[in-house]
Amino acid sequence: MRAVYMQEPGKVSVIELPEPKAGPEDVLIRVHRVGLCGTDLQSYRGVAALTNFPLVPGHEIGGEVVGCGEAVPEGAFAPGEHVTVKPYFNCGHCYPCSIGRINCCENSRTLGVQMQNGALCDMIAVPYRNVMKCPGLDYDDIALIEPLSVGAHLVFRAGVQQDEYVLVFGCGVIGSGAASAAYFKGAKVIVADIAHEKFDTAKAMGAIACVDPQTQDLPKEIERITGGAGVYVALEAIGLASTMANAIEVVNYAGRVGYVGYSKRPVEANATLIVKKELTIVGSRNARIEEFESVKANISSHRLDFGKLISATYPVADAPQAFADWDATPGKFTKIQISFD
Repeated sequence: MRAVYMQEPGKVSVIELPEPKAGPEDVLIRVHRVGLCGTDLQSYRGVAALTNFPLVPGHEIGGEVVGCGEAVPEGAFAPGEHVTVKPYFNCGHCYPCSIGRINCCENSRTLGVQMQNGALCDMIAVPYRNVMKCPGLDYDDIALIEPLSVGAHLVFRAGVQQDEYVLVFGCGVIGSGAASAAYFKGAKVIVADIAHEKFDTAKAMGAIACVDPQTQDLPKEIERITGGAGVYVALEAIGLASTMANAIEVVNYAGRVGYVGYSKRPVEANATLIVKKELTIVGSRNARIEEFESVKANISSHRLDFGKLISATYPVADAPQAFADWDATPGKFTKIQISFD
């Protein structure tokens, strides 16, 4: 089978590997689409701390069932069914696992990151408990479910409610996942990003307004847009120390702040503001099956055009070029998908 092989940073090729065989509790999946994640780009650039080379990257999956192992419950999956995969695997023994918070398992492993056999190949075998059926959705949309779920989990962690003004820093796919999930909660979403060329997409994801903090005064724009009400929730989906600190500064008193981005350097937070405002600050990692299900329902509703997030689709033979293009002009792309059709 064809597989996208990352031998070392900056070196990607398409090679032939043996097809996997389904274990007793596995579902064998033919892969049709795989989205490239920011972690994949970090691996390509050699700055992903958790990546083990060489590897087959990829964990944003749209595929179809080919077969099942003998221990998969009878009737659970049928050949030809459209599916995606929850690509995180937990240890089952640490404290988070013991209280049901398996998405932030201390020993969490993700396909194509810590686990070297990822999804950028023709076939994968995955434990059936990690496979979710997606009837009625095409493979492009299915491959968006995982990254959008990461943003949706941030919305859950921050407790976003109907009619609240919510500020999302970042209009990449994770930020779009947060914006769209907040939209479906009935919140009023404002997006802040310097990539103003992506503002049309942000509005398609439910944002009522977009602000470029480089050219506009963010606090004044928030006051204008909200009619003086301010933002009750600030969600950081970029991973910059500056925007993480800014979230604390612009959110309302008694507000909530959620972080899903990984900052490359320590954040100098204003502890006085945190105490004075009595802020609730939460971190967010990966996603729960509940977010996968809610995002699937959101896409199926057709209330938003999630296809606008897909900037380019490359055939698998051109996957090395896809990585090179993304590395050279990252601002040009929101989401790249690789097609195995």
